[in-house]
Amino acid sequence: MSLRHGFKAEANRLAVQMRRELGLHPAAPLAPARLAEHLAIPVKTFSSAIADDARIERLLTTEQEAVSALTVHAGTRRQIWVNDSHEPGRQNSSVDHEIAHALLMHPPGPALDVRGCRHWDGEIEDEADWLAGNLLITNEAAWSIARRGLSPEAAILRYGVSRKMLTWRMNKSGASGRRVRTAS
Repeated sequence: MSLRHGFKAEANRLAVQMRRELGLHPAAPLAPARLAEHLAIPVKTFSSAIADDARIERLLTTEQEAVSALTVHAGTRRQIWVNDSHEPGRQNSSVDHEIAHALLMHPPGPALDVRGCRHWDGEIEDEADWLAGNLLITNEAAWSIARRGLSPEAAILRYGVSRKMLTWRMNKSGASGRRVRTAS
């Protein structure tokens, strides 16, 4: 993951700013649904789509890994659709990834290229991944988890994340190292 200089700090500041706008402490959990509502971005689930649409049914069953979430654009308005067949922690990450695109003002682009293959801009996807992680667990939250000695299970429940996301944020924030240093 190659991010532009200063982006990681900028992402954490933006995640803290979103909490402040909602009257939350920088280390407080922030539910993606609450942030989406604050930003006036509706969030819908795949299963709430047309019930008899075989394409949607495949995304919820046999092709679950094909799409985690997506944003539909209509002019300046956005709507996030999330694959609700995924675990809640993954859904939260997916919704925050789409919110991150909005916060970073990434321009909408085509989902597929001319050959019908998925269009992928690695730079903006990396930025959205990084900011999504910070929206879920700010550096301050990760350090608080370490300081308080929260178990992974307790932190997962408190912040609504997957174990993979918790581990990633604890490592990337430096909080895992802090826990080791303060424990000795």
